[in-house]
Amino acid sequence: MDILRNAGLSDLIAGDRLETLADGFEFTEGPLWLPDGSILFQDIKAEKTYRVDADRKVTAVRERTEAANGQTFAADGGIVFCEQNGRRLSWMSPRTFERVVLAEQWEGKRLNSPNDVVCRSDGSVYFTDPPYGVKPENREIDFQGVFRWTPTEGPVKVLEGFEKPNGLAFSPDESILYVCDTGRYHVRAFQVRPDGTLEHGAGRVFADLDPGQPGGPDGIKVDHSGRVYVAVALGVWVFEPDGRLLGILPTPKRPSNLNWCDADSRGLVITAVDAVHYVRFKEPGQAPTFLPKA
Repeated sequence: MDILRNAGLSDLIAGDRLETLADGFEFTEGPLWLPDGSILFQDIKAEKTYRVDADRKVTAVRERTEAANGQTFAADGGIVFCEQNGRRLSWMSPRTFERVVLAEQWEGKRLNSPNDVVCRSDGSVYFTDPPYGVKPENREIDFQGVFRWTPTEGPVKVLEGFEKPNGLAFSPDESILYVCDTGRYHVRAFQVRPDGTLEHGAGRVFADLDPGQPGGPDGIKVDHSGRVYVAVALGVWVFEPDGRLLGILPTPKRPSNLNWCDADSRGLVITAVDAVHYVRFKEPGQAPTFLPKA
């Protein structure tokens, strides 16, 4: 495996190659590992949710998904996910895949196009709201930001001022919220208060990305030690917590998102255009906060 711009990343990788778990799709997104060993992922353009089992059997489990995108586990064990074209934040059962809408408006205005989502340990849900799935003339919210959702308050704006907010992830201690801005080719870091609100200000630029080709930062995850993994053109870019680039794990096509998998959280599953890939690391990643028990 030829690591690009290698400054220590190769020392973290346990596998010797990037495996392809499934391919032949239109545009894959939102990988999520389940305790039974299967992986759920979305095909945005086909508007389908798929499951790939441990034996690599692929099954479509939902159709007409309204371009479902990023997804993670909610506090109740369900799956909370973003609907890019449906312009909603929704919830679904991991057993029946029935859907319940959580939010589609903020202060009486229709959301733009929810994209990616992460849950905090207090049960609150943070999601980005870029304009990918809505025509300019149909937009009701004139900014592109980040919202925090709770069952009692619904969506509350916590950040704005992005060109195209995309992936988001917490540091292991939840003191930092990382947010990708695809349009500006950077990742910003925001201080999180104990109550889940964010410190005022624009946040600091954690990392500037320079892939030399189209494809700004999309999905983002962290590992147990606080390293930051970002899906960008060329592959998965890995940074130390201080922002130093460790290297780029190359993918055959531009990656869209990624997530930790396996019972020890040392596997990394990556969605990249028409395929879903997998690689093992020596150290564990940061599994979703509410990962159900097997």
